[in-house]
Amino acid sequence: MGSVTVLSNDSIPKVLSDIVANETNHALWLNTLSLLEHLGSRKILLTQSSEETSEMILRHATEEARHALFFKKAARTIKPSFQSGYQNSALVRGTAARIYFAKLDTLVRRSLRKVFTDEKQFTYLAYLYTTTVIEKRAMVVYAAYDEILDKTGSPIRLTNLILEEEGHLSEMSSEMFRLDPRAEERLANLEAEEAKIFSRFWHQIREFSVN
Repeated sequence: MGSVTVLSNDSIPKVLSDIVANETNHALWLNTLSLLEHLGSRKILLTQSSEETSEMILRHATEEARHALFFKKAARTIKPSFQSGYQNSALVRGTAARIYFAKLDTLVRRSLRKVFTDEKQFTYLAYLYTTTVIEKRAMVVYAAYDEILDKTGSPIRLTNLILEEEGHLSEMSSEMFRLDPRAEERLANLEAEEAKIFSRFWHQIREFSVN
């Protein structure tokens, strides 16, 4: 996963440690993770709902929605008075989070549109690639975050969620390599571009954590 992380090795854990140390900021961070999971679930349902919708897609959309709910409830575990929706005031750099998701989606679609002219194949592969790149990034962040939660004795743990994400990645990898003979090369290129988008997003999170 070396192509995924362009930040210094300690950047993600350091920023997350600073966020977790502040109860209010920690709740906002959890709600931001909820937003990103919610955006993923909504995107799957919007683009993959048809008479050909598979069990894998339904399971994936359902699990993403459940992860969004998990993080939303976790925010209330950290701060019982937390009852907000997805207003920017209830998020850590909410606009930047939405931009990250949108830019990545656009990046993948532009890349695939040049190659896959069949609309059904294009839409399905866009779902596979976008979700794979996002979830590979999530695995990096979630692993670092879960380690911090463990060290601080938090009642919140991501063990089961991470296992589910690993299952998603395995399923989607099989589908990509089945449908795209250049999947390995294409995925590596997309990850390299995602790293630049994520770096800009994480710079915003880092700025928030030190203010």
